[in-house]
Amino acid sequence: MTTPPGWYPDPGHTGNGPAPERWWDGSAWTDHTRAAQAAGPAAYGYPQQDTTPGAYGYPQQAQQQPGYGYPQGAPGGFGPVQSGGPGQDGGGRKRGPMIAAIAGAAVVVAAAVVGIALVTGGGAPHDDPKPAPTSKASDTPSPEPATTSAAPEPAPTEDENTLLDALNSIAIPVPDGWHKDDFSRETDFYTGPYNCKGEESKQCLRGRVLSETAAGFSETTARGVAKADIEKNIEATYGKGSYGDKDRYGGIEHHEELKSEKVTVAGQQGYLVRWKVTNKKGPDGIAQSVAFPSPGGSGSMVVLRFNFDVGGEAPPLAAMDKILDGIKPTV
Repeated sequence: MTTPPGWYPDPGHTGNGPAPERWWDGSAWTDHTRAAQAAGPAAYGYPQQDTTPGAYGYPQQAQQQPGYGYPQGAPGGFGPVQSGGPGQDGGGRKRGPMIAAIAGAAVVVAAAVVGIALVTGGGAPHDDPKPAPTSKASDTPSPEPATTSAAPEPAPTEDENTLLDALNSIAIPVPDGWHKDDFSRETDFYTGPYNCKGEESKQCLRGRVLSETAAGFSETTARGVAKADIEKNIEATYGKGSYGDKDRYGGIEHHEELKSEKVTVAGQQGYLVRWKVTNKKGPDGIAQSVAFPSPGGSGSMVVLRFNFDVGGEAPPLAAMDKILDGIKPTV
């Protein structure tokens, strides 16, 4: 049985979607194609006459009636076998060999795809749908919160734990167990009075801190004033004193420098010098002189003198650093 001429699914179609239909002239496929027709009875018969000249001419009318299914040798729509096709010449260029080769390649590709699908267990690969980006509230920068300046810290006031040096605009913390000197014109506080070893009729102090305005110095820098004052400091405390009438520690044997460095006091850049003093009688001492500009803006230099005994019931050396760190400006 020969396959009658008619419209059949294009055996060479490899794209997506339904295959277009190609005209079979009874012996070979022609160049005439048309879009796939809606489902229904097979619409065979002759192609519409096209007034546009074609390279292959119009298909010849077949002698048999359409409606006999796909051409022989082309099950599934892969084209007829040329040796089994009708011997009629449809008037157009015969493309059997080429289409047969394409159809064969398509069979191999289809088989490979089916094999991969069976191994992987999935159908045709597809991209996961991604939602369109949406605007989030977090994408829009939030307005900066209104900044409010912190309330200024209240100025220190005089109490049992604070010694005010109003002339130099500073407040010095007084450690627990220490006492402010209310009977002297000097601004100082102390701890542990006891009878001096060199002169028992006199009292010595286990610790003392004195604040005063620098005076009588040729130096103008904090470093220069501190280095010049340390000599005066140890002489006034452990030597003969300003008037040569003191010998409470039996005199100074020697001293050594423990520290000489920059320091910040009450927000001002200053300088610190610390010596250890070896006395002839009684405990040895730690003397420290600190100089820094007055926070009040007067242009004057402030001098702090520290004197601690060494050993025994003397306050710890760490208290010297704590007092210095706790000094605040009053302006």
